[in-house]
Amino acid sequence: MECIFLADERPKELKVSDDGNMKKCNNQFGTQSNTEASVRSKIFHGTCVSYGQNVEDTIGYVSCKQFYENMLSGTIDTTGLLRLYLDEWMKTINKPKLVLDLDHTLMNSTQDLSRDEMHLLIAVSTTKDAGLLHRIRLEDCSMLVKLRPFVRQFLDEASKMFDLYVYTMGTRDYATQIVKLLDPENKYFISKSKVISREDFTKSGVKALDIVPGSKAYIIILDDKPSVWREADKINIIQIWRYNFFASSFPSSYSRFKSPAQMRIDEREADGTLALILSVLKQAHWRFLNMKRSGLQADFRRILKDMRSEILKGCVVAFTAGVPCSLIGLDKMPLWKVAEQLGAKYSNLDDASVTHVLAVQCSTQLRQWAHQNGKFLVHANWLEKAWHLWRRPREEQFMLLPLDCNPAALPAPICDI
Repeated sequence: MECIFLADERPKELKVSDDGNMKKCNNQFGTQSNTEASVRSKIFHGTCVSYGQNVEDTIGYVSCKQFYENMLSGTIDTTGLLRLYLDEWMKTINKPKLVLDLDHTLMNSTQDLSRDEMHLLIAVSTTKDAGLLHRIRLEDCSMLVKLRPFVRQFLDEASKMFDLYVYTMGTRDYATQIVKLLDPENKYFISKSKVISREDFTKSGVKALDIVPGSKAYIIILDDKPSVWREADKINIIQIWRYNFFASSFPSSYSRFKSPAQMRIDEREADGTLALILSVLKQAHWRFLNMKRSGLQADFRRILKDMRSEILKGCVVAFTAGVPCSLIGLDKMPLWKVAEQLGAKYSNLDDASVTHVLAVQCSTQLRQWAHQNGKFLVHANWLEKAWHLWRRPREEQFMLLPLDCNPAALPAPICDI
């Protein structure tokens, strides 16, 4: 007997007839060949196992990576496999999916605490369902894990709109332990197929949606680092502000700044980063449903693109010579491209239509020129903030003073929302 999981994740039984073919089960399947039956039992990793007489007696395991490679190489009947792939995986196409990164998106972890962070050791939770600070033990090390504020409320609200998946560059053991902290009651990631780790990657070091079931038009990715994703899938991404709680997570260029753990502060719960992203997801989901109700082809890729293009619509930006090509918080994306995707136009200082001048430092002469010509003179981080906030930031919070009054220094990399 074989036990399989379909799109609704409930186990179904298929009985083998005397002639070796699969019989119908609950009027869902017609007679299938042995190859089809074998493939069908291997649709999902984690749940794609062949069982013995008892469900607990696992006798086989096929990962998504193996499944994908078999499809490409043709080692399994390609026609039958592709048909089953569409039949089983694509059954979930009508349920939008939210693919979640772990590190720096939903949590932050470290093996090393600075002297100023040692106070955290007394705050570590002893149970998986209490608090935001935990310790996990892996095969070769022990790690301190800090869950992002509002994360459990975020998952609860997001699960009402989306089918949730975790997709991490970490190992399966690491991902499993983190998911237990995020979802102690096992409500959102019931099936192991909802947790994708590096062992499942179809290309080493590169995340891709080819192992997430369903149409890409129905998927949103939440990640702090778009650069780890395949180019074709970046259009599905909402880039979240990177969560660096521990000092060991800070880029070397920010070594002069103290971490939130050292300063004993954190992001706010009710109106912090995850609460903000939840509101963006709700707006995207509302547009998605409206498109479906109107008989249009609903596509999150188009929705996210349109939402971004509205953020700085009507703004014309110019960059001074000292502005870097990109900022760390934008994952190396060129600033001109960021401005363009946010709906702004970019030009040069000679253009009278320029509304915002972006700089990292300014002289008294530049400050006076901007004031006389009615231009906003703001730090380049204003653009970065717009990208992460999904709204136009208040310019007065990013106004630059002349260099002798305001020495050039990037603001601390701590999100103040």
